[in-house]
Amino acid sequence: FFLCLWRDISAKWRINRPKPRKITRDNTEKRRFELHPPKEKTNNEAAEKCACENKTKEREDSWANATTTESTWLRQNFAKELHEIHLQLKKLLFYKRMPSPELVEKVGELAKRLDGKAEPANPNSGINNTSLDVCPEEFKGGNFGYPYFSKGWVLADCTEAKPLSSVISVVINTVTYPQEDEKHIDNVFKGINDTYPSVHVYVATQSDDIVETAKRFKNIDAVKVNDTKVAKVWNTLKTKASTPYMLIARDVVHFSWLTQVERQIRVISQIPNVKVAGGAYRNISGQWKAGCEQTKLLNYVLEYQEGYYHSQNSCMFCDYLQGPFVTKTELFQLDESLPNEVVFEDWFLRIGKDGNQAMACPDAMYFTSDHTSLSKNTKKDVWTPLAKKWTLNRILLPQGVKYSFSCKDIEVTCQATSELLPICCLEEYAKVMALLQKLSNEHKILFELDHGSLLGGIKFNGLLPYDIDGDIILVTKQIDIFSKDEIKELFRSNGFSIYGYQSPHLDKGKLIHGFTYIGFNGFKIEVWGMQNLTNFLHAPLELRNLASFTKANLRGNWVNTACSPGLFARNRYGREILKHSQSWRKQGLKDSWQDYNAGSFKPCRKPKHHSCVENMPADGNIPFLVD
Repeated sequence: FFLCLWRDISAKWRINRPKPRKITRDNTEKRRFELHPPKEKTNNEAAEKCACENKTKEREDSWANATTTESTWLRQNFAKELHEIHLQLKKLLFYKRMPSPELVEKVGELAKRLDGKAEPANPNSGINNTSLDVCPEEFKGGNFGYPYFSKGWVLADCTEAKPLSSVISVVINTVTYPQEDEKHIDNVFKGINDTYPSVHVYVATQSDDIVETAKRFKNIDAVKVNDTKVAKVWNTLKTKASTPYMLIARDVVHFSWLTQVERQIRVISQIPNVKVAGGAYRNISGQWKAGCEQTKLLNYVLEYQEGYYHSQNSCMFCDYLQGPFVTKTELFQLDESLPNEVVFEDWFLRIGKDGNQAMACPDAMYFTSDHTSLSKNTKKDVWTPLAKKWTLNRILLPQGVKYSFSCKDIEVTCQATSELLPICCLEEYAKVMALLQKLSNEHKILFELDHGSLLGGIKFNGLLPYDIDGDIILVTKQIDIFSKDEIKELFRSNGFSIYGYQSPHLDKGKLIHGFTYIGFNGFKIEVWGMQNLTNFLHAPLELRNLASFTKANLRGNWVNTACSPGLFARNRYGREILKHSQSWRKQGLKDSWQDYNAGSFKPCRKPKHHSCVENMPADGNIPFLVD
């Protein structure tokens, strides 16, 4: 594409660099490029131009289509291009070369197409002028609103816009308002009535006073409710609205022209895939926030971060909005099973997963109360149902608050499927290994990590997060310790089980083999009896004792491993042992002694789930690590 574009430009204009003139004290004229008009094209040049124009047209059509399609379609459509870029980058990395400017530009263009966040040259482009939800706006210049700048952007003259009353309704839920905030509702009603007298307002309340106050305004209907479930009340309010848009005026305590509802409607109607638009907000004390947060949902961790990566039309692209917002009525439906404090967090996660985007426009401002923020930042219990629904072991909030959830909290097992193991399973594995090490220290039990468990100690300081079992070898003559009731009870009291014990047997006068399982929450560790251990075979003589065994750090616990674990792993698995490969069972191999195809993962059963191993890099450990 870039080559064709350059040929097209070159065919039109020829740029000749003249010989540099010698610069002296008397001759300080700068060197110049001389621009000549194009000569007549040859047949070959004309054909190249035609082909390039076709390619350019195809690429432009691709860009146009990309802005109006869902994210699922985008991933499929651009997979081939990304794969080609990936191959080029791998080649460059192999030869230790820098990427070309063309490749860098291609990646940037592809990112814009995937995001749908490239700002159009005309802020009002993309609007269907035959049927506008609201009139477009135009900028009158930086000095138009001098000196206080309450204006600058004004509505353009248009006759195609629908009446605002047929476009949007306002819904307010005061069920969880503290008593001191309920007194502000009168100001909210007055502000809406003064600013948008034709727009209908539906307010849910448990207060008779608010019901009486609402009767003073023709455009406000109060709905008396007894339910304290916020989601159920919001869903009830939705059924009252008959307009395509709703203003979800959560926690509002004042209302004025500063809200700029038209601005938010315009953003949704103008920018493809944007279905939610909000504004900044300030509390009673005057503390102002833009209200835009990003979320990262990956590998059983949900992380919130205030800020933005992209913007368009002076609005921020966000994953979560902290304040009130405008949205499509048909899109709004809260989960009534969740606690009041996290129903909006869940809703934004769901609409984002479906490819919908949200924006925050800081020039629009709401006046709100922040009565729900305290419980979010201090009560883990309000987040537990959300963690269970989304299978989360960690939730990280912008204020530095971290909530951790066990496997029991979120009701998950450690049976390995095509997804990554939950973090809680990796933690349980580290605990059982620490218990085994304690048993070794106290009873002089001789064991080492083996096979996949040894490899996990090398690459992840723990269990391979995509493994299906653990592996340990133990001196055969000691394996009968796992048949003793007191040892079984020790493990049981710590949440682990010992089962499937097989005693060693004699072979040519030697005691060989022996086997048992150590299990927890659907995961099992295989313990095999062996005649000897690598630390006794390969360590220097003075280090051939249990206290001097090589030890791997498994999530902070030092556990016996092979004498030289890296050498063991490379000799056991062959090529590229630091790249990742799932179990031989997952790969459909005959047994574990077959060659592994390192550097790739098998497709997941749930490719959109945050634990899909295919979404993780098949090399390196840092992207997998979670504290």
